[in-house]
Amino acid sequence: MDSPKKTAIFGGKFDPPHLAHQLTVFLALNKFGMDEVWIVPSFSHPFGFKPSDFEKRLEMCRIMARPWGEERVKVCGFERETGLETVYTIDLLKFLTAKFPERAFSLIIGSDNWNVRDKWKNFDEISNICQDIIVVGRERNESPDHKSIVLPDISSSEIRSLIAEGKPFEHLLPAGIPEFICKNRLYDTTKS
Repeated sequence: MDSPKKTAIFGGKFDPPHLAHQLTVFLALNKFGMDEVWIVPSFSHPFGFKPSDFEKRLEMCRIMARPWGEERVKVCGFERETGLETVYTIDLLKFLTAKFPERAFSLIIGSDNWNVRDKWKNFDEISNICQDIIVVGRERNESPDHKSIVLPDISSSEIRSLIAEGKPFEHLLPAGIPEFICKNRLYDTTKS
């Protein structure tokens, strides 16, 4: 019998996806030995954040994932597929383990979320479902029970602010995404 495919779930708003997100995918595949990374943009945010249009965020994630092809990195609308009004990480993981029992799932989360994991719905259960938890952030978190990645200090909110202020932002994004943002006039506060 084949061993289960090591599959990292990388969820987030991706509003927009930036170079640190792309670097996270690279490291999950090459440093942590994942067979695949599934990028899962949030459909509804548990804490009430109102992201940009879901389809546009999916498309930006597809642009970010192009260097790997669909064999190793997939962009998935699973949160929408759950049919839940609010999708918590535990709900998503239960949905995925039921749908893909042949896979060994790991979870990629930001250090900001790791630091407030006590506020997550059923975080202990998440730890039991996942083979690994990979924490990504701007500073190393030295807890022995997870893997960690330190990333450049880039944030989607900073990029949205730069765009709204008419300042250069392209250097913070994977190839193709600046053009998509400009074409669709995303984050432009001057549009009617």
